[in-house]
Amino acid sequence: MTKHGMTKQNLKKIGYVIPTFPVLSETFIGVEMRAMMRQGHAVQPFAFAATAQFQPADQAQVERCQYIPDRLSAGALRYLLNVGASHRFLARQQGFSYLSLLKQGVILAELAGRAGCDHLHAHFAWHSAATAIVAARLLGISVSLVGHGADIYSAPEDLDSKLDHIDFGCAVTQDMMHHLQTRTTTRIHYVACGLEPSHYPPLNPDWVPGKDFLFIGRLVEKKGLDTLLDAFEQLPATTSLDVVGDGPLMPVLRRWLRDKGLARQVTLLGAQNAQWLRQHAGDYKALVAPFCIAASGDRDTGPLVLKEAMGLGLPVITSDLAGCNEILDPQSGLQVPMQNADALAQMMAHVLKQPFTALSPLRRQAYQRVFELYNADRHAGRLSCLVQGV
Repeated sequence: MTKHGMTKQNLKKIGYVIPTFPVLSETFIGVEMRAMMRQGHAVQPFAFAATAQFQPADQAQVERCQYIPDRLSAGALRYLLNVGASHRFLARQQGFSYLSLLKQGVILAELAGRAGCDHLHAHFAWHSAATAIVAARLLGISVSLVGHGADIYSAPEDLDSKLDHIDFGCAVTQDMMHHLQTRTTTRIHYVACGLEPSHYPPLNPDWVPGKDFLFIGRLVEKKGLDTLLDAFEQLPATTSLDVVGDGPLMPVLRRWLRDKGLARQVTLLGAQNAQWLRQHAGDYKALVAPFCIAASGDRDTGPLVLKEAMGLGLPVITSDLAGCNEILDPQSGLQVPMQNADALAQMMAHVLKQPFTALSPLRRQAYQRVFELYNADRHAGRLSCLVQGV
């Protein structure tokens, strides 16, 4: 029996509908799928596209993932007989034509029906969610979606109609949950992206870092890279910074290093997988993550990199973005106002001056807090109850 009082045979099989899988930087989807499997659910990933790089922990899900083709099979055509079940939703869509979305939904319905899925759970409120809603209605099964960031704040696609046609919605932060709930009568629930405690070592009491600061993230505006660069210029010439990540702002970063003559102080390490951080977190005195809201409205919501750093005993310097405020409290992390380079420079200088032992209470509090609030199995238990309840 599971802790919900049901046998594993009675738990619904969940089809995960994902725009692109695997994605090196989106560790949270693999974490959630594994946690739902530990709850007793069978899980079947469906995706529209793949990338070459992925987290080693996602290997099993990658091998099991089914990719949604463009062509209808003969077996899929029978689902057209039930098109009336999805007509109201299809008719409200502005981002997709009626027929193209119906076609995608029919294809997914055939795959999910053949796999024996009882519920479809779409990550990101974009075309993955729209297709999942159509497929679920054609199959006569329940469906839900998870909002993350750009899909909610900067580039929503027919969001209100999606919210109105799902059985329940999930938000990765409480701030997002309240925001979405104002837009629909469908119940929105808080289900955060969590950590798998078994993947993290005990807190190292003998921490003696040999490097100063680490930045990890895709090189895009919302990561606050421009604020970090302005702040770094104000620090002593002996300060070091390692940058892990890649993205459209890489040329800007390279040009800045060349113009400022800082190539010896700042090392560009490119994109790395999650195992890299677990191996090297202890080398640094702090993670610097000055998140901000991009001009488009895009923002990080519950940044997983902060949680990972806290679980590895790496002190965190970040901004007062709403998602960061939920993750941290004054005893577990250091925060400055968004896009305030002077305040960030002062905080980084403060950390540089601190002996390692002075940061020990911060590390202990962060370690305890992250596993109390963001245990992946606890949040999967909540999601499991929601799936079973519809």
